[in-house]
Amino acid sequence: MFVISGATGNTGSIAAQTLLEQGQSVRVIVRSEEKGALWKAKGAEVAVADLMDTDALANALEGASGAYFMLPPDLTNEDFLGDSLRRAESIVKAASAARLPHAVILSSVGAQHSDRVGPISTIAHMEKLFIEASIPLSAVRPGYFLENIQDLMPAVLDNGIYPSMILPLDFKIDMVATRDIGLTVADALVNPPTVAHRVIELKGAQQYSAEDIAAELSKALNRDIAPVPIPQEAWVDSLKEAGLSQQSAETMAEMHENINNGRIEFLDPNAQKASITLAGFVEQLVA
Repeated sequence: MFVISGATGNTGSIAAQTLLEQGQSVRVIVRSEEKGALWKAKGAEVAVADLMDTDALANALEGASGAYFMLPPDLTNEDFLGDSLRRAESIVKAASAARLPHAVILSSVGAQHSDRVGPISTIAHMEKLFIEASIPLSAVRPGYFLENIQDLMPAVLDNGIYPSMILPLDFKIDMVATRDIGLTVADALVNPPTVAHRVIELKGAQQYSAEDIAAELSKALNRDIAPVPIPQEAWVDSLKEAGLSQQSAETMAEMHENINNGRIEFLDPNAQKASITLAGFVEQLVA
């Protein structure tokens, strides 16, 4: 039995669906019976629990041979970091109480660092907690999400620009679609590690820059989309205007600064590569 938290999200839904298609027994953790109805119809067990409810979460993990966890980001939360750390602690306590034999978590490139990486520090903390609890762990560390492009589509469609905090505009980084992440999670659950702490770095099919993204959007939309740099001094205010809290905006700005300066980087030059390309992603995005 594999347990999937975040089954209504991008990576969790792909992992759960993939496992069900393989004929695996799956239990999804959702916050309400209504959210679990679709999964019940697909043949999954449904457990209702909040990640902050340690006892309910432990009950949902009973009998599992492996489970998948992520820290769902509430970027409007004024105490985004503190709330994420408390959620990580609840998850690990529940896993310990349930004697979970293997956990897979959504981590991130750069999680080898505990500071100067913005929100990635909370995931690094969760990795550390699992290690300290002696629970075998597979940490899936993907690159920058291709789905972040979706958040900028209003500017693309309304103003013909692609604003970017990945700078300079020709700076190429690994970008990964959440579908590839979900498939990697499912594979990690089915094939548990032989070591206590397995790191699975997931690079993009290729590396892309803001210029590459703007060019691909131009092609797909049949109109000129110009890449536009957002100056670093404007990052926090821009993020707050997008609805982020002050703390979330500051941590996201810190993350982008350390992507641009190379601190947030992969450890393994031969890391696993995703399959979905920028062109394929954009084609689906604008379809």
